[in-house]
Amino acid sequence: MQSLSLPAIFLATTFLVSCAAPKPGTTTMIPTPTGVVEGVSQPVDGIDRTHLGDDIPVFIVSSRSIEENPLPGAIDPFGTERSHQRNPHLAIAKVGVGEGLSSEQIYWETVTDVKRKKTHFTLKEVKLEQPMTQLDPSVITPDDLPVGRVNHPWLTALRRQLDQDPDRHIVIYVHGYNTHLVTNTELAAEFFHYMGRKGAVLSFEWPSAGKLLAYSEDKNRASQSTRLFRGLIAHLASLTGAKQIDIIAHSAGNPIVVNALHELRLAESDRSSAELQKKYGIHRVILAAPDMDLVVFFNAVYDRFYEIAGGVSVYASPNDKALNFSSMIFKDRRLGRSIGELEDWETRVLAGVREIEMIDVSVAEAIYGGGSGHSYFHRDPWVSTDIGMVMKGFPAQARGLTRSGEDVFWEFPEDYPEFLRGVKRRRQ
Repeated sequence: MQSLSLPAIFLATTFLVSCAAPKPGTTTMIPTPTGVVEGVSQPVDGIDRTHLGDDIPVFIVSSRSIEENPLPGAIDPFGTERSHQRNPHLAIAKVGVGEGLSSEQIYWETVTDVKRKKTHFTLKEVKLEQPMTQLDPSVITPDDLPVGRVNHPWLTALRRQLDQDPDRHIVIYVHGYNTHLVTNTELAAEFFHYMGRKGAVLSFEWPSAGKLLAYSEDKNRASQSTRLFRGLIAHLASLTGAKQIDIIAHSAGNPIVVNALHELRLAESDRSSAELQKKYGIHRVILAAPDMDLVVFFNAVYDRFYEIAGGVSVYASPNDKALNFSSMIFKDRRLGRSIGELEDWETRVLAGVREIEMIDVSVAEAIYGGGSGHSYFHRDPWVSTDIGMVMKGFPAQARGLTRSGEDVFWEFPEDYPEFLRGVKRRRQ
């Protein structure tokens, strides 16, 4: 890595401070997605209003180390170093919601655009389970592995959670740089809340150091976690009976997801896309502000990594200051900041792959953005609306996005809320 001048270090520090996650224990309910405010079909539709204060379970799969001597009263049993175990660590967390608030107040803050929300998501417990030593995460799942063959407490709890949802839907969240397990788990619980608390949510915890100046260290640790994530998605559907698995990756977590899917696609190169999607149950992959070399992404595209999923949505912003810093460090183009930087041939390649959507969030960010322009996937209510509709299976045009000329990027129209109101009117 090249050394940076003092001005560059100052700018980098400013940008990275603004892209870091909140301090643990301070997670407030995200801004309500515009689609929820406007009453458009979203995962929150049909939510049970009477038990919104109930704890939310978050299933954790982690390549972090385990603290041998945790601090007294510590809730998080994980460390910041990478684990040297063959199998990932497993845990089940409980996240409290809106302590001291009524279910009606939590619901009101869930579905309205109130700015100062009092609903907090607070990690209350993390229960460690033994790793699944019966499975080798490097081995591809056989086709005839029946649900229930592997008997394990973590799996039993996950299956029981899915039994309450006819769709047997799982969302996997893969966090970014400079984050803490506590905050990541609380954010995963928020996703589950806006799923209508149906199905299950998993948080894949790779060992971010949680330090501002550990960027290169975090990037290295993320790349070392690819094998364990590949093992997770290779076995998850067959072991749980999940019918729909959606993956949301943010920032430095994106290469883990893309590279794992890439490797799995290469390992099963003789299978069709339909066969892979039936076997692994991966419905949609959401790549938010991906801190990833654009060339590495195109390498995966050439090998058809996207065929293992029903679709891939890439969210990017030309104003992402954190990824501008990343480009300075690596001297390359980053996928999450590729608007206006694609070569003609790259545009043609992406235009020919119907399974991949490239989405420019700059219009939405001009209205709601702030800071580094890097965390819009949950802070910008237009973008979070679109992500919810992606998981519902709507194509870009049906979600109200537009595209001009030969540009491969979809955009939010300036009258996006009016489009959503039109959707509601047509359904009434």
